[in-house]
Amino acid sequence: MSGNELITKNLEIIEMMTQDGASPPLDEYWEPIVDVLSKDIGTTKDLLLNCTTHEIWLMGGYFEDVSYNLQSQEFIDFLRELQQKYPQIDIEKGIQWAIDAILD
Repeated sequence: MSGNELITKNLEIIEMMTQDGASPPLDEYWEPIVDVLSKDIGTTKDLLLNCTTHEIWLMGGYFEDVSYNLQSQEFIDFLRELQQKYPQIDIEKGIQWAIDAILD
């Protein structure tokens, strides 16, 4: 399964389960997404550029963990580029968490 297939599948499961009011076992679905996005900055950029705007918005909460793993200002800059490219999605909070993860 490709990185984007894993991201899409896991986000769909998380979204479906939370819409029904259930509390999904987030670690089971969250961690593989964080892992695949944390391999290296090039892979991360490629994967996020191939995600839908909805998927990027859903992953805003993941940016802190990815940023902590990558420890990369380039990742922060890329997230800002995504926010400018897709102004209809609000990932500002996720970007701030990503910044905070590098500063810690």
